[in-house]
This record gives sequence, structure tokens and C-alpha cells, in this order.
Amino acid sequence: MSRSVPWRIRFAQHLVGINGAAYWPMHPDSQLAYPNRVLLGRDSWPGIEPLCYVSANMGIVIGDGVRIGREVGLISGDHDPTRLTSYVQVDPQVIGNYCIIEEGCTILPGVELADFCIVTRGSVVTKACLQPRAVLSGNPAKVVGTHDRPAPAIAADAKHGYIPAAEFDAFARRNLRHQYLGRFGAAFTAPAPGAS
Repeated sequence: MSRSVPWRIRFAQHLVGINGAAYWPMHPDSQLAYPNRVLLGRDSWPGIEPLCYVSANMGIVIGDGVRIGREVGLISGDHDPTRLTSYVQVDPQVIGNYCIIEEGCTILPGVELADFCIVTRGSVVTKACLQPRAVLSGNPAKVVGTHDRPAPAIAADAKHGYIPAAEFDAFARRNLRHQYLGRFGAAFTAPAPGAS
């Protein structure tokens, strides 16, 4: 069953224009940079909670059913230390399917989290965790355990933010900056099925 978007968030995005460039629901107190460099799975809404910071200058890929708490920072780019107006090239940040990122966490550039990872409150993830179902905690975050939480049900037609699942492929081809999505962007640069 899909979640419903609170009317205050729709009002702020669609009528007032706060975070209006996002193709998914975002709280008006959250900040967003480079929304066309975010590849979003079904039923995942980064920044829906207040005071989140989503900076996708080097790309962010978020899987299906990801839950992100308040005051979370998703930061995908590092400034070049010799030239602060440019960024160091890094792989996109990848958050696997059904991950939970609790309140106050920061995920740093180039980090990849496997499916079903849980990042506990206030943790700072500096390195990839490719172990599915890992529980990460601390600064820097380390694996402190595993869990067996079942995957929540997501309808086959669940939306990618505000975009219906059936229309997302065409939307991504037209609107997303594929060069910032690493191996995930290749699916949208190939010819569309049925195109000549």
C-alpha cells in the first residue's frame, strides 16, 4: 500500500515552489541540490522529513522502499581541496532497497549500502557496506550486527515519487543526468524498448 503525501507538502511544493524541482515529495524545511541527479526507487522519499539535506551533485541512487528519518544528510560530492569551486569525481551514492536511515545520520560521498541495511541514529557512514541486512552505528559507522526484518510490501504500480511506475522509464530518459548515476544510468542511455 502506497503512502499518501501530506497536503502541506503538496501545497509547499506545487503552489509555493519550495523544493518544487524534486519529482518526489519533500518537506519544505529540507534542502535539495541537483534533483536531476537522483534516481529514485518506488515508494522512497528522501527529504520527506524535516531538516534533511539532499545534495546529489555527483549522483544519488535510492532503491525501493527506503525510509529516511529527519535531519539526515545525503551528500554525494566532495569539494576539490585545491579548487573549492569544483568537485572530486566519485561514484554515485547508492542506497539499496528497503534500507532504513534513522534520524540525524549522514551518508558521505561514494558510499554504497546493500539492501536492507539499517543505519542507527546519528551515525556517519564514510565507507561502503555491501553486507545485506547489516546494522551500522557510530561515527564512523561500523557494522554492529544484523537483522531479519521482513521487506515491507510495495505495490507493483507504486510511484517513483510523483511519477507513476509505468511512466518512470520515459521520465528518467528525458529528465535525469545519466552520467552522474554510474552503472545505474546506463539503463536509461540505451535505446528505449520498441524505439527504432
